Parts: sequence; C-alpha cells; structure tokens
Amino acid sequence: MKTINKKTVKTISCDQAIKLVFSYIDDEIRGTHRAELEHHLETCRHCFDRVAFEKLLKSRLRRLNVGGSSKRLRQRIDTLLEQF
Repeated sequence: MKTINKKTVKTISCDQAIKLVFSYIDDEIRGTHRAELEHHLETCRHCFDRVAFEKLLKSRLRRLNVGGSSKRLRQRIDTLLEQF
C-alpha cells in the first residue's frame, strides 16, 4: 500500500492491472481503481509498456478508420490482438 494525497492506495498485481488497461485507456475508470492502476504503472515497466502499446495501437487504428475497413482486415487485426 502507498499513501497518495493522504489516501492509502492498494498495490495491485499485473493481472489486476491488465484487466483495467482498456477502461483506463478509454478514460472509463475513476477514483480508487484509477489511482491503484496509475500507482502500479509507476512501478511496473512491463505494464507501463503494455499501456503505451495499447494507446499507440488505438491511435493508429483510429487514424486508419478500421470501422470502415474490409472484413478481412478486421479479422486480421482481431487475430493479431488475440495473439498478443
């Protein structure tokens, strides 16, 4: 546990952090969960790199407008994401 702004933040595992990554990237988590994840990202290079990768991927997919892409391209992207 760590104290941040006079609040105690629970230390979370990498597995717990990874479960929150997409909600974090989409700015859908607040409060305690966000503080716990951000604390974890400050101390875990692996999870920090994962968040950076997912943010970059999301940004590039948005620029490519994958929503309007062919079915084949979407399937290839889904396959690649499943392998990661």
